[in-house]
This record gives sequence, C-alpha cells and structure tokens, in this order.
Amino acid sequence: MNDMLLNEPRKLYISGASGRLVHRERPAIKTCPGVIACCAGYGKSAYLAQLSHEHADSVLISLKAYDDCPERIAAIFGEYTAGFSGCGGYETVCRFIEDMSARDGLVLVDDADVVTDKTASAFMTLLCEAAVSGKIRLLMTGRSIPAFALSFVMNGSAALYGKDEMRFTRAETEEYLKLCGREYDDIYVNTLYAFTDGWCAGVSELAGIAVSDEKITKCVERTFLGRYIECNILAGIGGDLAEYLMLTAFINAQDDGFAQTVFRISDGAARADRLVNRGVLSRTDDGALCVPEVMRAVLSGMLPSERKRGVIERASAFYIKEKRFAEAIKLFDVSGNAAAAERILKSHGEKFLENYEFELIGYCGDIIEKNRGTKDPEVLGILAQYYYYCGEISKMEAAYNMADSMFGKENRYSVCRKLYNGLLRYEGNRELYTANVKNACEYLEANSLPFPFLHQKELDTLALITGGSDDSGKLHIYRFGTLRLTVGDTEIQCKSRKSIELIAYMLEKGGKPVPREELLNMLWSDNMPANAVAMLHNIIYGLRRELAPFGLENVIIYRNKCYMLDMSMIVEDDRDIIEVCEASENFDKKRLSAHAAVLDSYWGRYLGASDSRGSQQIREYYDRCFVSASVMLAEMCRESGDREHELTLLKNASETDPFSEQIVCSYMMCCFALGKPDKAKKKYEEYAKMIDEELGITPSRWLKNEFLSGFANDSEG
Repeated sequence: MNDMLLNEPRKLYISGASGRLVHRERPAIKTCPGVIACCAGYGKSAYLAQLSHEHADSVLISLKAYDDCPERIAAIFGEYTAGFSGCGGYETVCRFIEDMSARDGLVLVDDADVVTDKTASAFMTLLCEAAVSGKIRLLMTGRSIPAFALSFVMNGSAALYGKDEMRFTRAETEEYLKLCGREYDDIYVNTLYAFTDGWCAGVSELAGIAVSDEKITKCVERTFLGRYIECNILAGIGGDLAEYLMLTAFINAQDDGFAQTVFRISDGAARADRLVNRGVLSRTDDGALCVPEVMRAVLSGMLPSERKRGVIERASAFYIKEKRFAEAIKLFDVSGNAAAAERILKSHGEKFLENYEFELIGYCGDIIEKNRGTKDPEVLGILAQYYYYCGEISKMEAAYNMADSMFGKENRYSVCRKLYNGLLRYEGNRELYTANVKNACEYLEANSLPFPFLHQKELDTLALITGGSDDSGKLHIYRFGTLRLTVGDTEIQCKSRKSIELIAYMLEKGGKPVPREELLNMLWSDNMPANAVAMLHNIIYGLRRELAPFGLENVIIYRNKCYMLDMSMIVEDDRDIIEVCEASENFDKKRLSAHAAVLDSYWGRYLGASDSRGSQQIREYYDRCFVSASVMLAEMCRESGDREHELTLLKNASETDPFSEQIVCSYMMCCFALGKPDKAKKKYEEYAKMIDEELGITPSRWLKNEFLSGFANDSEG
C-alpha cells in the first residue's frame, strides 16, 4: 500500500473553525460491507475521511464523474498496488483485493454511484464480492445506491445506511458551535438542531450567523443554502423530481389523490418513492414524507408566489372537503385568507363548539383578528363563545356588542350576552341576575335558538335558576380533604367520624337505597359492636338534629329497611371531580377536556383522615381515577404539543402514585422532549431512592434502559 497516499492531507468537507473536523461516532454503521446513500450535505465525504485517518490500513478513493470508465477505475486501483506491472483492469483490481486482504484493510469509496459503465461496474462488483466473502472491509457512499451494489443490498449481504445514520446528533451540533467559537446555550442548541434535523450543511450555514434562537428559523435567506440545494440536490434529481420536492416542502402531500388534485401531478407516489430511494426524503412511521424544516424553508421559498397561491387554494378546498379543518385553517394562516377563515366558522363553527374543537376556532379567530377583523354577526357569535371558553370575558362581551350593534332590536347576540353575564355574575346579585337569565332562556326557547356553550359551573347555575329555586337552602357536600357540609354560609358540624363516613357513603350511592346491613358492614367492617343497629340509629338521629334548623331533617330517608338520600335537597360541590372520574373510566376525552382544570392539582384525600376500610376502598378508587385521568389528559396534551401542561399532569399523577414506573418513564421522556434532562435525572434518582427505602429494590431493567436511551437521545438531539 502506498504510505505516501495514506499520509497525504485530505480535504475535510464538513468541518469547524480552523479546519478542525467534528469527530463523529457512528457505532450503528458496520463496514463489512455497507453503503451510505443520502442526498448532499450529510457529511458522507467527511465521515470517510475521518475513518481513513483513524484506520492505518485503509484506502480512501474519491470518485469523480470522469472516473466512469474501466481505464480510470483500473488506474485508481493501480495506484494502491505498488510494484504491480499487470496491464489488465481485471488483474489490477484482483491484485488490489489481495493486497488489502493480506493486511485486513479497510476500503472507503466516496461517490461510488458515479460508476455506471458496464465494465467499470464489473470491476466494482469484484470489490463488493470480496467484501461479502470477508476478504476486505468495504464502505461506500453515494447520493443513491450504486447500481453495481444494488443486488448486494437487496439480498441483504450489504447493509444500507441513510441520512438517519449520517445526520449530526445534538451533541455534534453543539460541538460544531464550539469549533465556530459561537456563544450558545441549551435552548439555542435545541432550536438549531430541531430546525436542521441534523442536516450537516444546514447546521454549518446557520451556525455561522450570529442570531438569537428566536430568529434561527427566519434567517435562511442570509445563507448560501438556496444555492447549495439548487446545485447539489435539485440539479442531480431532474426537473420533475425537483418540482415535486419543492411542492412537498411547501405542503406535504399525504397521498397520490392529494398530489393529483392539489399539485396537478399524476405520478406523485412514484416521484415520492424515487426521492426516498435517492436519500433526499425519508418517511415517518405512518408513511408521511419527512423534510427537515431548514430544507422546507428554502425549498418552499423557491416556488413562485403565483404557484403558491394556486396550491394553497386547491389544498384548502381539498382539506375542507375531507373535513380536515386543521390543515385547511393552517393554510389560511400562511396565505392570510381571513375571508376563508370566516367561511369556515360560519359553516362549521357550531359543530366545532359541539365537538369541543376550540383550538380550530382559536386558529380562525387569530387569522381574522390579525388580518382585518370581522363584522359578520354569526362569526362574532362563534368567537364570543370561544372567548368565554378561554375565560376572556371582556373579549366575549366586545364580540357580542359588535354583533348586537348590527340589529335595531333584541336579538340572539344581545340575549346570549345577557345570559352569560347573568350566569357569571349570579352570586353578586342573585335576584337581578335570576331575572335576566330567565328572560334570556325564554327568548332562546321561544325562537328555537340553541343555548351558547357553557362550562359545567354555569350549567349548574342555569339548572338552579331554571329549576325555580336557588340552592341556598340545600345541603352542600364536599368530600375531599375534609368532608364539608354547609347550608348557605353555615357549616354543619358532624359529631363523629362515623357520621361523616355514613353520609359520604350514601352520597356515593347517588340516592339509591342502601340496605341497613350494608351500612353496618361499611361502618364497622373490622369489629361489629353488639349494639350496632342502635349506634346506627344514633348517628342518623344526630345528623337529622343538626339539619333540622334548616328544614333538612328529612334528607335521610328510611324505607323498607333501606336508607337513601333525597338528592333534591343536596348539592354536590365536588361534582366536577365525579365528572372527571366517570370520564376517565369511560375514556371520554371530550368530557374530560371540559373538566381539565380539576386536574391542575390533586383534589385531596377522600374524607381526609378517615381510615375505615370502606373509606379506604373509595379513596383508592378516586386516587386511581385522578392518576388515570391525569395520564389520559397528559397524552392529549402531548398529541396537541402542550408538553409543559403534560409535564405538570404527569408530576401530579406521580405524586399520587409514586410507585408507577410507567408514569415515571413518561415524566422523564417529557422532560427530555422539553430539553430538561436535569429534571429527568432528578426524577429517576428520587424514584430509585424511594423504592430502595420503601421496598428494598432497584428500578427495573426496562426503566433503566428507557432512562439511559432518553439521555442518549437527548445528547444526540
């Protein structure tokens, strides 16, 4: 082997300041044999150069387009067969293989896909066969799979690697910033890595621009990435693929029907497959095409404005027809099409409200507000209900005021405003607002108009008002933390813990008859006293005596050896907790979303300090519901991208069920996703310490692996 060639300085294509190479660990790439195929800019040449420097017995061959002939290939291999005088290309390649085999050499071939000539390909096939048989170690790169290596890849004798194996990790992105002498923090590194998805060319270009992390996504026009993509990617794939790539970067085509309808391209699926095979694009687990955001920003910017407008209009119509409103509304935001956002709310706003799809209404509202506002009363009515849902009462009133101003008399918008104000301000002046609410209800019912969206609290208030009486004279019960019984402003004092357990247990039955024997077993499950019936009578008598001054002595009814509560005399102040538990058991996401605020913090131990077996069983049920509802809502937050709220919910769930490995794992993964590895590490250590002290065990192998993989992924991005 020619030592002069091995020691000759090589050009490093992906490097940091002062020509220093970012050292790249790629344990997933095994070189016996392998093909790395992906588009330009992923550092294939630099990686081979690194391997060449690291392995003494290695040969790095960088092929060019003019090498695509048997004479050139033979001459290149001849350079590494010192003293060999053979003149045939076949003999030269065979001698090269023998020399490399004798020293267990590593052969690195860059841009191997340029070889297409039949005879030259036959020479390269000899190299592949030698690698498959174990004579040499071989790693090749190309922007597509070399034709001569395709059969080896297809039958599995050669490994295929793509951009997933080649892109920068998060740690390498950080290392590049160091080499450039750039100041950075974790947020900056995370933003740069996420925007580029580890595309080395994107990292190197953006890292050289001194902007804040907030501006990284907007500074691509200040780089050479447009020219780089044009010359190194688009020029190499042909006009039809280049067109499809730019359109896909602008709006991701989900299927062939979309491409045909929106892009006006009949062979979209075939073009997509060709781009994936060439290593330009990849697919997600659900089959969608994946384009790094930095490429998306550059490629979509290459489309003419007129072409963009046509694509947006057709895509919006396509999405609306398919009832995929979220995608359509996002396009309205891109195009600033406030009129289309208004049409969506007019046509589908009521259905959005019915389905609790408030996010879609909010998207439309933001577009309308950002561009021109609206004077359409129907749209204003939908937005007013959205503002109420969000707690923006002043904006709700402003929307209803504007809608109302377009009519000269009482109308549905003035009535809805009156209804909302009455329900929200009810406690401040019950007499005044009772009349207002009743008048509003009469108008809506007389005109067959739907009631506006109401939270549970306002629904409860409405039920009180329309029921013909308020709840001030009823027995209010709250079971969590410490049982509270109140009538108006007066708190009822239970004389014994057993009386608390009794009324709470009967409330759990929801007014259904409870046999006497069941109550006795609940109250004295461990040690039934001889006079248990008499003691039960005394407990009930004491409760009735406390409630008698308020006319509620008959709230406990006795009939046919059963006791029950008269629920018409009772208000469950913790009804929202019951709703959450029922929603959790039924996997009712819509109902759970309506009461999401209940899960912002733990609602407290059922009956506080009560330690009876009956209370303990019910307490375990409510704690279990709190945990499962928190986890369910956390999953919904993760799906919608609200990772901070997800973290809060998982934290609450873990505090209630501290021994759950699954919750600990979800919490850690959320921390990693938010770029908070220290929190994940702290949680893992706290959990390990707790189960060691409480149970004398260590975390399972599964949790350890999840923790370590999360840390590894965080270090990579």
